[in-house]
Amino acid sequence: MSNSYLIIYGCLFATALGLSLALTPLARLLARKVGLVDHPGARKIHHEPTPYGGGIAIFATLACILGGCYLALNLIARDQGDWSAGIRSILSQHGGGLVYGKTLWRLAAVLGGATLVFVLGLMDDKRGMNPLPKLAVQALAALLLVAADLRVTFFIDNYVISALLTVLWVVLVTNAFNLLDNMDGLSAGVAAIASAVFFFVALQAGQVFVSAFLAVLAGALLGFLYYNFAPAKLFLGDAGSLFIGFLLAAMTVAGTFYESGKGVYSAFLPVLALGVPLFDTGSVMFIRWRAGKPFFQGDTNHFSHRLVRLGMTRREAVLTIYLLGLILGAAAALLRQLDRFGAVVIFFIGLGIIALIVLLETAAARRGGE
Repeated sequence: MSNSYLIIYGCLFATALGLSLALTPLARLLARKVGLVDHPGARKIHHEPTPYGGGIAIFATLACILGGCYLALNLIARDQGDWSAGIRSILSQHGGGLVYGKTLWRLAAVLGGATLVFVLGLMDDKRGMNPLPKLAVQALAALLLVAADLRVTFFIDNYVISALLTVLWVVLVTNAFNLLDNMDGLSAGVAAIASAVFFFVALQAGQVFVSAFLAVLAGALLGFLYYNFAPAKLFLGDAGSLFIGFLLAAMTVAGTFYESGKGVYSAFLPVLALGVPLFDTGSVMFIRWRAGKPFFQGDTNHFSHRLVRLGMTRREAVLTIYLLGLILGAAAALLRQLDRFGAVVIFFIGLGIIALIVLLETAAARRGGE
């Protein structure tokens, strides 16, 4: 990868960061004006009415930058001058036909699905929705990816099974980030870390489009995080958490993690990199099942809440989860570089970290019950 591409990625990231920093306060004002405000309640940990709007800012940032880039590429590609032929050749080689080819339809599927999920989140933020219709819309958004031939294959040569795996994965990750959005800065921060991890992996694999998209997403998330970190001036809302969850799921489907000639373990890279939101989702569902509560009934038993009950402040709990996300993300990024033995070591380290957390929580719960 030449320095020119790194400069382009840096410009995309910086532009997204600056635009997000500028748009987030405007989104906050808009959310207040239209009544998108989260009020304190029995299952809430904040004490003052706080507007949503983070999702609006992130959505608007991505829409502006991706739309501007697409228009610019169209102008370049349609120029009939001799100089544009070379540029068109580069776009064809590295951009995967972004202007004219198959990648355009895949991009349309990703953005179409993300927009559908974003609108779903806005409706949920405004008046609330039942879980089953929400899951149905998320599955429909995932099927848009399948229709554009963006599928989780996992070495299974069966279209129906591949499509089903894709829908299950996208819905799982989308909701995992929605569930993780339970403390200031948590979901957006973990998503920014995951975006950075997937960016470096895509960069190593030479995936220009995926790298560029993730650079924009990381910048938009960090710009919003400036206002969302404790004490938060506004929240992501379901519109934001579902949106970024869907985008990260879509990018893991669009990206290539398996490297020919190496073991299949590198295909598990997204699972390890997204270990924090997946662990939070799995553990809180287990707690609800064990307590006989509905899976979709909100509570304060998430990973972050349990860390606070161990004695941490909320900010310390969020920073601890960031650290865990960085460790698992770095371990995941190494998978493409390691042999089988190294991959096994990485997986056992990840499992060991999670087991240690579970043991600490169990001991603390037992002590609290004495």
